[in-house]
Amino acid sequence: MKQFLKYLFASTLGTIVGFILIIFLGGIILTGIIGSAVMMAGKDKITKVEPKSVLLIDLSNQIIERTLPNPFEQFHIEGLDSDNGIELRDFLAALKEAQTDTNIRGVMIRGSYFSGGLSTMQTVRDHLQLFKDSSGKFVMAYEEMMTQGAYYVSSVADETYIFHEGGLDFRGLRTEIPFLKGAMEKLNIDATIIKGPNNIYKSAVEPFSRKDMSDPNKEQMTRILHNVWSEMLADIGKSRGLSNDELNAIADELSLKKPEDAVSFKLVDGLAYYDEIQAKLRTKLGLEEDDEIESISIEKYARSMNKPLKADDEKSWDQKSEIAVVYAVGGISSGKGDEQNIGSETLAKAIREARLDEDVKAIVMRVNSPGGSALASEVIWRETVLAGETKPFIVSFGDVAASGGYYISTHADRIFAQPTTITGSIGAFGLIPNMRGFFNEKLGITFDGVKTNKHADFGSLARDFDEEELGLLEGYLEQVYTEFVAKVAEGRGTTYAVIDSIGRGRVWTGSDALSIGLVDEIGDLGAAIAYAAEAAELKDYDVIEMPKKRDPFESFMSDLTGSTKAVVAGWVLGEQEMEMWSKIEEMRKMDGIQARMLYDFKIY
Repeated sequence: MKQFLKYLFASTLGTIVGFILIIFLGGIILTGIIGSAVMMAGKDKITKVEPKSVLLIDLSNQIIERTLPNPFEQFHIEGLDSDNGIELRDFLAALKEAQTDTNIRGVMIRGSYFSGGLSTMQTVRDHLQLFKDSSGKFVMAYEEMMTQGAYYVSSVADETYIFHEGGLDFRGLRTEIPFLKGAMEKLNIDATIIKGPNNIYKSAVEPFSRKDMSDPNKEQMTRILHNVWSEMLADIGKSRGLSNDELNAIADELSLKKPEDAVSFKLVDGLAYYDEIQAKLRTKLGLEEDDEIESISIEKYARSMNKPLKADDEKSWDQKSEIAVVYAVGGISSGKGDEQNIGSETLAKAIREARLDEDVKAIVMRVNSPGGSALASEVIWRETVLAGETKPFIVSFGDVAASGGYYISTHADRIFAQPTTITGSIGAFGLIPNMRGFFNEKLGITFDGVKTNKHADFGSLARDFDEEELGLLEGYLEQVYTEFVAKVAEGRGTTYAVIDSIGRGRVWTGSDALSIGLVDEIGDLGAAIAYAAEAAELKDYDVIEMPKKRDPFESFMSDLTGSTKAVVAGWVLGEQEMEMWSKIEEMRKMDGIQARMLYDFKIY
């Protein structure tokens, strides 16, 4: 016993000492970071744009709705600069500023793939086209290897080049969904799944109930893919002088077998090494052979501009009228949210504050969400109705506005979407995981207990649902679906039967959504803000963004913890296994009836 206590004491003491050392070293590191930040605080934070500069756009850098707060953004400390991308509004504002900036002579597009959603991709390309048409400045694209998304954006350029030994991916679109039913069977994990009446297209639950796509799901996914592909072909064909038939033939016949084929089929203007691209740039800039080419990334260029007023800034003294852009980004759940997740409490509060603020004359809600909790969506919906009763309330859809994301938008005065926005999915489902087999058979854990009433153990791991309980769940789900359809019908000014016929969980692209009346107009966030200004009869106004972002240091520490967990999990499980396990975790954390798309819509 003495030996045991000796080793126990030694082990405990070692743990305590180690913990103290970690805190001490962590304090030194954090002190150093803060010290560096303070020392640099007095330095010039504005990036200088040199004459004859090239605006560099790297498509592989993230373009997202809202970036996470970074406490070191203003200090530019090496290794601590934000790497979580640029906000779409800042990207577009920078591109617009560059049109008239005499120091910016042109744009260089790089990146082998596009890091963003379908609507974002189309929006970026549209605004690059606008830059080219309005400014008269050059736009050049170059990369060693281009995937289809990167090529779609790069094809807008006056000149597009790839590396001599590089390549261009052009073979049509596909989407794949990982199905977890087989893995769940091996782990003895089951799930009780219920869907709204006739929700045959509500495919969010298929990865947990099937091993392949249902026919209705294939039908809607095929329609979406063809719509997106048609949009891409139309834009590429216009820029490159090629017909849809020619482009489809190139894809169907796998014509791009070597880099030279991309030139011969007129998809790119030539093959080039990096030094040859540099020489072309010097010629366009009027530089000598040995002159250095000045360039600035669009991220740094955006930071160098005077940004529009934000919700967390102090209001200007002139008290101009304001349009509030309220961001609804990410999955919907009850409680508090952040920059990339919608919490009903946080978003409802932001809409309410915008409604009650006398300086705010109109509200634009930017929705980029696959949906989530039906209850949380209802809480947010109520605030949108109240807001619309007091001032113009406009909605702008981003990459996706499905299920709960559409639910919270139903009563807008006008809904804007891009042709490739994924929207609709008017439906609901319940997904209740049953882990009893996993605990019993895999871990040897069993459950037992006592109860006072017949259904006191409703939802317990110790037993399955009985028929009465299943009937209760199905009745509640039918009620949620009925209310969803009724709200859409009321908001869109049509009948229940019409919405039910285009609902049933079906997903549409923005172009189809326009034709069936789910959205009002094709346009991006800028178009929605302009419409809101017109509706409120505003000519001179500020744009503020809500909800207020989190404290930067709080966000930094929280994200650091989350990133560490993700890295460790990735080491243990591997990338593909980690993705599947994260889906099971997502299923486990679901609370109540869901109105959402459960899987990400990816195009390869």
